[in-house]
Amino acid sequence: MTCLPQGGDSVEPEGTVTKRTSLILLLGILVLFAALSAGVHVATAQSEGRIAGIVYHDKNGNGTREEGEEGLADVQVKFDSGGWSTTITTAENGAFSIQLNPATWTVTVIPPSGYTAPEPSTQAYIAFAGDAVTNIEFGLVRSTALPASGGVVSAPVIIAGLFGVMVIGVVMIIAGRRQAGKDLPA
Repeated sequence: MTCLPQGGDSVEPEGTVTKRTSLILLLGILVLFAALSAGVHVATAQSEGRIAGIVYHDKNGNGTREEGEEGLADVQVKFDSGGWSTTITTAENGAFSIQLNPATWTVTVIPPSGYTAPEPSTQAYIAFAGDAVTNIEFGLVRSTALPASGGVVSAPVIIAGLFGVMVIGVVMIIAGRRQAGKDLPA
């Protein structure tokens, strides 16, 4: 008994090119040619490069990673390029690494609560597949939150504010004593 596929075509031995197969192949080529002629671009997979670095606690706030300045875990790092964006989280040691297509990428650290980033973003350029930019470092400094401010203020700003209030207080005391006609102590 011979089994025939629908439509009455006969079953051909494996590897045989039939008129039907040739017609389907020709039709596929014509569709591809028409799409390219109409300005439709066929998507192709791009090879990737790598961007890597570390987010660390910059204890002295000098912007340079030094001995004893440990990496910070679970900090978000965002990558943006040409309308495309993704965010990853640092590893336990503060390291991050991601495979991305060749492009110019803006790499931004999103500081966790209690930290600020003096330099929150940088540019990384991957020119060709296989390129690697592996020297990105984000130093985060501790900050102090003011309860009513709703924001985070760094320690140097708080100290400068307190010093300013103290200077204004001394000036007011001196002005008050002069107005009252009292001599200032020598």
